[in-house]
Amino acid sequence: MIEKKSMLLTVAMIGLALIFIPSVLFNNAIQKYFRFVDSWSVATIRPSRQARLPETHYRGLRRDEPPQPELRFVKFSVKLAEAKKVKVAADFNKWDPNSLELVKTGVNIWESIVPLPPGVYRYLYNIDGQNILDPMNPDTDIDSGRKVSLLTVK
Repeated sequence: MIEKKSMLLTVAMIGLALIFIPSVLFNNAIQKYFRFVDSWSVATIRPSRQARLPETHYRGLRRDEPPQPELRFVKFSVKLAEAKKVKVAADFNKWDPNSLELVKTGVNIWESIVPLPPGVYRYLYNIDGQNILDPMNPDTDIDSGRKVSLLTVK
């Protein structure tokens, strides 16, 4: 009986050694491999300017939910023959025509849908590098000495 007990104890020790030694080696290898992470420096991200969020409204009856801004989906659409690129430059995208490019959806029809909170917006279409007024919108305004199309989102 003692021989059997010592044999089982020897087998158990060998089994533990076979499990324990590779796991220690693997752990050491992982620690050496990821040691470079400690030398990374972390940058602080700060906003370049203050952002103004749209006015918020409670939706539904629950007051414990955070308020969400009311958004409307506005469709910018223009029909142009022989245009290669159509973009929108507006006050809601800081007059950057590269931030909103329209997609050709049909024969000479360019469209894009943009979520906007209610308000009054000024915009121009940028067609192949030239700014033009919206031919389908008669509402215009003057912005920085230039005539622009005017959009009212309710």
